[in-house]
Order: sequence, then structure tokens, then C-alpha cells
Amino acid sequence: MDLGIEGRVAIVGGSSKGMGKAAALAFVREGAKVVICARHADDLEAAAAELRAAAPHGDSVLPVVADLSRAEDIERLVAETNSRWGRVDIAINNVGGPPPGLASELIDAQWQVGLELNFYSAVRLSHLVVPLMRERRWGRIINNLSMSIREPEDNLAISTVTRSAVASYTKILSGEVAKDGITVNNVLPGSIETGRLQAVAEMQARFHGRDPAHGLDDRRAGIPAGRFGRPEEVADLICFLASDRAGFITGINVLIDGGQIRAMP
Repeated sequence: MDLGIEGRVAIVGGSSKGMGKAAALAFVREGAKVVICARHADDLEAAAAELRAAAPHGDSVLPVVADLSRAEDIERLVAETNSRWGRVDIAINNVGGPPPGLASELIDAQWQVGLELNFYSAVRLSHLVVPLMRERRWGRIINNLSMSIREPEDNLAISTVTRSAVASYTKILSGEVAKDGITVNNVLPGSIETGRLQAVAEMQARFHGRDPAHGLDDRRAGIPAGRFGRPEEVADLICFLASDRAGFITGINVLIDGGQIRAMP
């Protein structure tokens, strides 16, 4: 299936590892030009080398060291992308998770850190790329969030609240830009095999007084599919939503969780 991604320019946040790197790799293999970003230069350059090796032609990977919780870094990221390729067609808002905590115990400073990382990063990047997409009457904004916005997870209040705010923003923005050929959607991963999953599983096991060594086993037991998802499976979904084929899909939350959430859609 031709996704119509070849030649498009995509910015992928948090792309030195995990689901972000998998998405960037999928775009490169589809023939897109990809801008990857992360806070640590060494990790970013290692990811860039892997992506360049997979690129079907030419130098189609631009690494930019950036902290997406900082407005000035996002501005620089978009400026460097536009300077290099003169356009932004696809923006993937993907960042790491904030620290755990109970809603009843968190203080203002902790909420603010989560808002800068998980909410404002998506708002700021979207705000900067929408005018560039409008110029071409085509664009895709995809926020990689979490299934927790549908079913809150224990001791992850900041993540749940801030990502739920992104989901609300997505719905409003999608209606404003649909006539310009721009779609805005959310991907809601469940338990995906990443370093973050292991940390969360161990944290929740301790929170419930269980052995952290069995945290992943406890979590797997709650997934009807009987396994964890792979970053590449999330990447495939992101690529589809970024494609020409998905041009009439906008303003929605798409679960990819192996049936982990039991609520009706």
C-alpha cells in the first residue's frame, strides 16, 4: 500500500529511543525526510546513524538536540527543519513521561513540570507547524499519548491529567484546521516494550506492595493478547495516520493496547 509519505518532511519528537525512534525509522523507510530530536547528543547521533543506514536514498535525516519542554528549543527545531527543507508536513508530538505521584499530594511545581513536558510541548509545536502546513493545504499532527487518558493508572496523576489536556486540545484544533487539509489525532499506546514500561511496572508493583521484580508479569497478565506491544506496531499506526490514506480521519483517539482497556469504546 502506497501511503503517500515519500518526500514528506516529518518532525518526530523524543526520537532517540523507544516509540519515537521506531516512528522515525518507519518514516525513513517510507521515503520521508525526518527530523529527529532528543536532549542527549550522543543518543541522538546513534539513532541518526541507524536511520541513515535504513534510508532508501540520500541524506534524509536531520538530528537536532532539543528539550521539548523548552519553548525556545521547539522554535529552533522548527526553524532548522524549515531552513533545511522549506516545509513541515508531519509533526509527531512524542515525549517521555513525567514522574509518578498522587493527585492529592502533588504541589504546583510538579504539575508545572508535567505541563511543560506533556502539554505545552504539543501545543507549541502544533502552533508553529500549522501555518507551514496551511501554506501547502496538507498536514498531519499526531500526538503519541497513553491509554491512561481513557483509564487512569495508579500513581500517574501528572501523566494522566496533562495528556488528557492534550486530547482536549486535539479535538478543538482538529475542527479548526480540517478545512486546510490538516488532520490532528492521538495515538494511545498501552503496554509497549520500552524502558518506560519497565520503570512504570516496577513503580506500580512497589505502590501496591508487590515485588517489583514481578511488575512486568503482573502487567502482562492484564492484557488479553498475552503479550506487550512492540514500538514498531505503534510506529505503523502513526505512519498510517500520517498518510494520504488517512485524510478523512481527524480529532480521534486511537487505542493500541492488545485489549488491555476493558471499557466499551
